[in-house]
Amino acid sequence: MMKVYKNLSSALKEKEDVTILKISLSADVFPSEIFDFPNLEEIYLEGSCKSFPDRMTEWKKVKTISIKWNHFSGDLSGILSLESLENLKIIETPIKMFLLPLGLIKAPLKFLTIKSCGLEKLPEEISMCSSLQELSLPGNKLSSLPYSFTDLKELRRLNLDANQFEMFPDQIKKMSRLHHLSIDGNHFSEEEKERIQREFHLTIS
Repeated sequence: MMKVYKNLSSALKEKEDVTILKISLSADVFPSEIFDFPNLEEIYLEGSCKSFPDRMTEWKKVKTISIKWNHFSGDLSGILSLESLENLKIIETPIKMFLLPLGLIKAPLKFLTIKSCGLEKLPEEISMCSSLQELSLPGNKLSSLPYSFTDLKELRRLNLDANQFEMFPDQIKKMSRLHHLSIDGNHFSEEEKERIQREFHLTIS
């Protein structure tokens, strides 16, 4: 059975064996010791950190990152430079704009969740996440999708619940591989709901 470490000091004593780390950080500054785990594959972070450091490229084997920092004010784009990252979850962490790194995205990201983060806009560069299969964006402030959204050719599941859409995003019509869509709790008028049901056979609440 795989051991899950929740205490940083005890985990450091066995750092060669640590593959999963669940840590709540009370300090504003991210502790550099977390980069000392050579075999880390999953990391779950909660607490009050305000920024993410640049050293994350040292996480060569990390496949899953989950972040829940309600006082965050920094930039998370560097996470997508991780060459093994497949699953990224950002929950209740203030980010109005999901910034992407300059240049190519190295992470083979398949699953992306940004939940209740105050997200107002997705960048056109989201199309660079070409391996994305599931995208979950509930509880944000989105009212539109970027034109490049249709370039996410592998996308199969999309959750846009509880955002601020008033019109059904036209880009979704062109997503041929999408087989699960949830878009409840938006600002659709009754007329728009009827149109969505008529044209897309979806019942919207």
